[in-house]
Amino acid sequence: MKKEPKQVRSKASVAAMVGACARILERQGYAGLSTNAIAEVAGVSIGSVYEYFPGKEAVVARLTEDLLGETTSLLQGRLDLTNNREDLHVAMRHFLGALYALMHKHRRLLRVLVFQVPYLHRLPASKQLQKDLQAVLQTGLEKTRQHYRINVHPHSLYLMATSTAGSLLHLVLMAPSGMDQQAVLDMLVAKLSGWVIEGVNRQG
Repeated sequence: MKKEPKQVRSKASVAAMVGACARILERQGYAGLSTNAIAEVAGVSIGSVYEYFPGKEAVVARLTEDLLGETTSLLQGRLDLTNNREDLHVAMRHFLGALYALMHKHRRLLRVLVFQVPYLHRLPASKQLQKDLQAVLQTGLEKTRQHYRINVHPHSLYLMATSTAGSLLHLVLMAPSGMDQQAVLDMLVAKLSGWVIEGVNRQG
């Protein structure tokens, strides 16, 4: 962004622009996105759009930041609800279930972002999401230390985070018709839990 909004009115205008960006992407795809379209749908002047954003790419970047913020808040909320003595499998199922539900909620927008926005992987928020997911997994695993002596290698943590993100994304956007998605989530949790516990047993 060119600058951050400070006043209540300007914050509302920027939020309207970002919301308009999301609606346009969902309805018309990335090809239908333009600063003029954003201004029209948001109910602001084109000058207001350019006051805060240099172009539509910057609005998409802000949108991904907002999605990241929502995701991070949800994951942190799940961690706060996780009891230190909660079973690893149960805690991980709650965690992945909440993440899946959020991705499913935004599935139309995610489909456009993933398949149509050519620079998505270069956006800071996209890179930060992987780091946040790894950090949340690490914190969640540390909460179960009362039951398991867990010390996950950074390489394993990276593989867990990327495998989980890829599996959930595929499940939300590309799962075959009739696929029992909850059963797939159960299987994913079983595999991840087994991966962690197997590593602990090897250490022991």
